[in-house]
Amino acid sequence: MLVVLALMPLMALAEGGEAKKDQNFVVKGLMWVKTLIDSMAVANVDRSYIEQPKKPWAVEVRTSAGQSSLSMTADWSVEGVMDGNVTAKTDNGFSTSLGAWIGYRGYGFGLSKELTGGDGSTLSFGAMGGSFGINLRIGSYHSRMPDVTSYFSDNEGVTRDVTRMELDDPIRVRSLFLDGYYLFNGKHFSYAAAYDQSLIQRRSAGSFIAGLMYYHTSVAYDGDQNWPLLLLMNNVGKIKFTQASAGAGYAYNWVPARGLLVSAQVMPMLTFYNRMYTYFYETVNQKGQTVYEWFYDDAEDDDEPLVWHANEVEERKTSNRVNWNFDARLSVSYNWRSSYLRLYGHYNRFNYKNDEGDGRLSDWTVYASYGLRF
Repeated sequence: MLVVLALMPLMALAEGGEAKKDQNFVVKGLMWVKTLIDSMAVANVDRSYIEQPKKPWAVEVRTSAGQSSLSMTADWSVEGVMDGNVTAKTDNGFSTSLGAWIGYRGYGFGLSKELTGGDGSTLSFGAMGGSFGINLRIGSYHSRMPDVTSYFSDNEGVTRDVTRMELDDPIRVRSLFLDGYYLFNGKHFSYAAAYDQSLIQRRSAGSFIAGLMYYHTSVAYDGDQNWPLLLLMNNVGKIKFTQASAGAGYAYNWVPARGLLVSAQVMPMLTFYNRMYTYFYETVNQKGQTVYEWFYDDAEDDDEPLVWHANEVEERKTSNRVNWNFDARLSVSYNWRSSYLRLYGHYNRFNYKNDEGDGRLSDWTVYASYGLRF
């Protein structure tokens, strides 16, 4: 026991030395990352075209306005008998949000929350270098009032009806969007100058650009109370689709006056990976009857309220379908010595198709950001 007590100060000293070494290792690692980021931002750039602000950190207040919309069409055609379909359109309305972002030399995180239009939120991450840009955006929203349009044509004529459904259990849309760009003229053109102001474009320049885009989304309306919508959509209650695209285009930074920058980018893309999972449901009541069995057997004879349950019964996977897509962006920004203001907009559209129907999810957003450098 006395030996242990005598060795305790030496053990504490050794542990302190190890902790100090670990701390120095962490500090050196962080300094190495900092130096790497600083050098990558201006590596091989022409300083007469691109300037690096002296203050590396930035914090932004962000607000946005936009709309995400989803259109789903179910095919009800019967060859030789009837041509028909049902389309459900839903969106998050004209949505506005407020959020914040913080970053170092273009590497940072942001979080925004919807103020009007729904209860959605968006988490974003960005990384900008001298010749590349990477963006990650994760978003979600709910919609309770889809517009349902039915169209049927047979020997007796054409019937078309539009109804707005009010759902107790909302349609849930979640998406992940990841894109990356490589600039062939990174010496004179700065992507970061247009979209996060970690660099400043001093003279006008353009660049051919190559890019990759990954998109994954899930749409679910499989709640028990949504059985009428499930029936209209041919018993489809949930879909998940994933797309990967590659493309090339052109971007241009126009500097009409010192501190002012207008940037535009257009890039057609080939969707080389395009897969979709469709989930089918069977709706039954507490008697074990499906909706069709209940309707034809004793729909008018029920003496008790029915409780419906949507049970998943099948998952189908579509084969890969090659398709086209495009990416378009526009930004206007102004730089002061220690602050900046940016207006930025983007538009994306994603299509899907399977044997039961097809659909389209589109998204446009306009951002306004005010940032302080420190």
